[in-house]
Amino acid sequence: MTTTASPSRPNNSDDFDPITAEVIRSALDNITTEMSLVLLRTSGSPVLTESKDFSTVVFDAELNQIGSSGYILLHMSASRLGVEAVAKTRVPHDVQAGDAFICNDPHTSGALHQGDVGIVMPAFHGDKLVGWTFANAHLMDIGGSAISGFAPEARDTYSEALRFPGTRVARNAVLDPEWVGFMRNNVRVPVSFISDLRSLVAACNVGGERMGRLIEEYGEATLKKYIHYNIELTEKALRARIARLPDGNYQTFDYVEYDGFEDNKLNPIFCEMRVDGEKLKFKFSGCPQVAAFINAGRAAVEGSLIAPIMCQFAPDIPFNQGFWNCLEIDLGEPGSIINPVVPAPVTSGHASTGMRAGRMVQEALSAACAASDDEELRSRVSAQSSGAVTLGIWFGNDNKGKPSMFMPFGMAVGIGGPGQTIGDGQDCYGMQSTLAIKWADVEVQELDSPVLMLWRKILANAGGAGAMRGGLAIDEAFTLYGADNFVGMNFQSGAEIPARGFAGGMPGGNGKAWLIRHSEVNKLLAEGTLPSSPELLKGEVDLSLRGCQTNIAFSKGDVFRGIAGGGGGLGDPFLRDPAHIEQDLIDGAISSIAAQQLYGAVLCAGSATQVDADATWAQRNTLRAALVPSASVDLQSLATDTAHEGIRCSQGNWACAHCEKPLASSDTNWTVATLSRERDLAKVFAAAETYTRRREQNPVTLLEHYCPACAACLSVQVNLDQEGTPVYHLKN
Repeated sequence: MTTTASPSRPNNSDDFDPITAEVIRSALDNITTEMSLVLLRTSGSPVLTESKDFSTVVFDAELNQIGSSGYILLHMSASRLGVEAVAKTRVPHDVQAGDAFICNDPHTSGALHQGDVGIVMPAFHGDKLVGWTFANAHLMDIGGSAISGFAPEARDTYSEALRFPGTRVARNAVLDPEWVGFMRNNVRVPVSFISDLRSLVAACNVGGERMGRLIEEYGEATLKKYIHYNIELTEKALRARIARLPDGNYQTFDYVEYDGFEDNKLNPIFCEMRVDGEKLKFKFSGCPQVAAFINAGRAAVEGSLIAPIMCQFAPDIPFNQGFWNCLEIDLGEPGSIINPVVPAPVTSGHASTGMRAGRMVQEALSAACAASDDEELRSRVSAQSSGAVTLGIWFGNDNKGKPSMFMPFGMAVGIGGPGQTIGDGQDCYGMQSTLAIKWADVEVQELDSPVLMLWRKILANAGGAGAMRGGLAIDEAFTLYGADNFVGMNFQSGAEIPARGFAGGMPGGNGKAWLIRHSEVNKLLAEGTLPSSPELLKGEVDLSLRGCQTNIAFSKGDVFRGIAGGGGGLGDPFLRDPAHIEQDLIDGAISSIAAQQLYGAVLCAGSATQVDADATWAQRNTLRAALVPSASVDLQSLATDTAHEGIRCSQGNWACAHCEKPLASSDTNWTVATLSRERDLAKVFAAAETYTRRREQNPVTLLEHYCPACAACLSVQVNLDQEGTPVYHLKN
């Protein structure tokens, strides 16, 4: 399937007042902001009020995306597809003011997964349909086997959760009582579910009222004219930005993890980004869809794709329909893991295959920016964001008989950001497509659910080593407190395949979960001690816990601990300033072992944090000279403005960005001209006290490429066994 947005209407800029254009653009965004405030002030669910897992969007009658607010970039795609699905089947004869339609089916109505529930409402001015409002939120439950919308062991979508393909659930903005009764009978936490549905309807209703007032203020014709003009301005700005990239094909791949049926299978996906003048053309492919919840629906892929474009490539351009008009997206043949069809299960498609799609696009954009001779674009290069979600969701009755569902967002969104040209990656950056999601305060979580948070802290060594280090991740643990027995699911999207570094940077650490049975947590609490590390808990680690598993018993005295993944590093770690390494040691961002193993650091005698800069540079040169005998090694002289770079394309050739040694013509694979070294990822990480799960079959390896002239590391690829490095092809 190929998605190509229709071009915006050409306008004569002399006919428009730029101040009025900006006022109207801001007014539309303000409408969605007010919709968000309605959600925040009427919902009682911590997932909305604290974690803010929701978004609000408005559209015109032509289905152009014209204003947005909220916290989830993934919803920019889900909203388009949800509104399109409703409009296609309802307009013009089956839609009235006050109607509300529920969309939560990734297969038919654009949802990310069934747990993300969208409400679509028409906006009328008088008797005329003038637009649409959309509000989407993750609800605590949607029925079926999918606790809070995730079904790790479902074999098909019928086994996951209830699916609504744009079903009318309200008239005159009031939920249908019979439908409410049906849902009360089919979800685990009906009070929370119905309350949040009413909040979504209220938000959309307010958005429609505010759109009507805007029409009254400016007139329908004038407002429509300026909406098209603002779309054109965004499209024009983004097309101009794209045109500064070198034309060519940028190809990469990734693997989607799944171990739910104990087969520990890795599922390959591929991305080709073609820069073609003023357009970005994406073509995806992947293995056949699988009988597991990792298949990604269209919204999950397109929403993940738009995130790095918005965050990395064009954060300064106002977002609206103009963005989509600059893109062509081909999801490949139906029936693949990245373009699934019914009955493929999809409840984790956005957090599994979708996140991997976003990582591939991020890498392709970095490759295109790195190949440019435009310094501004070169400054937008980064490593990969992690996207390694660790999430346990638990359900049961507390000791007072009240049903409760606990969804700790910390380990799910406390994910390290990518190393970037302006500095190290942000700690607990989050998934790039869900950057504004937060986790609830400890006090709020303990008030809402019968749990006790034991610790929540930054995890050392999680960020990928580099001249610019990847961001660190979260480490948190909890136990039941006020309940005896819960049941839940565990989900890890990144336990084995880490976020890649860029330009010689190392990958970030992976996520991991532990279930500690029969711990001494209650004994310690009775003694007045709040345990802050797993060593104090004792107990037995449940070795049967898989990365994707459901129906897990969680009892009083058990402790669940989870860590998230770290961002990839940017640039050769041996070019990192020793002063920055010393500060990392002081801050606890890295351990002394990691400093020595990954950065070649030499510590001063008797100190665990003080770095001997001269000895460090000398040791680095010695190590690289032994690895690359042909090189003239003086790494300290390279650690200037090019520390975060790998290769450059100049005068039709690839060359080392540090010493300018030509490597190959721009239409060939430059890596064949480098000295290569392949190492076992698990061994490298174990030596540096960084987490990953070892694969016994098809182990994950690091394929490193070094400049033959200066010995700088130019690229570190994450592969399975002896698989090749993706090649970035450029036109001459």
